[in-house]
Amino acid sequence: MFVGFAFIGVIALAGFSAVIALAIWQSKRRREFLNARGQAAAQLGWYPAPPNPWLSGVAADIFQRGKPGEMFAGDFRGRGMCALDYTYTTTSTDSNGSTTTTTHRVFVVALNLPVALPPLKLTMDSKVRRFFGGRDIELESKAFNDAFRVSCADERYASAVLHPRLMEWMLHNPGLEWQVAGNALVTWGTGSFTIPDTLARLEVMSRVIDLLPPFVLRDYGQPVY
Repeated sequence: MFVGFAFIGVIALAGFSAVIALAIWQSKRRREFLNARGQAAAQLGWYPAPPNPWLSGVAADIFQRGKPGEMFAGDFRGRGMCALDYTYTTTSTDSNGSTTTTTHRVFVVALNLPVALPPLKLTMDSKVRRFFGGRDIELESKAFNDAFRVSCADERYASAVLHPRLMEWMLHNPGLEWQVAGNALVTWGTGSFTIPDTLARLEVMSRVIDLLPPFVLRDYGQPVY
């Protein structure tokens, strides 16, 4: 009996040691990733900055209330930009009553608009979103309507923003979801932001802003002070 307990203790200790070793390895990899990302950001002239409370609020609206992480700010093609890591937790309970807590690592990227515009959200369409997503504004392009969902309180404004050239641009870049949030265009994704992915997103976002009609900026925009 004593030998059996000792054997179980050895197994438990080995399992605990493996968990500790894994945690140390993951922490080391995380530090290496953050250091490499910081060096790549510096080469672009981007600098670490305190998490922007406004952008943290946008992240909370997109996902749910959580905790901002590391943020970099800078410039992209003459427009101000920010990239922010963000984490939030969810809990689930199985049929046995056991509760599991999961931490989700996500990010948001913002690119400044020349004026503040009313809210508009563009997301990829799916059967789940068709069922739970609420009202979806239908535009002139069937291909666009099949690929994306448009959430906006003003259908005329949405149609003005998402004109044929912009819809065509988004059909060539179907992986990007974005929303107009005040004086910024914001996109998001899962995991921590990486420099190559952020640059790719900013390229698409910059073109979206370039394609905004002047009358939209004039008629719907509010000055940014």
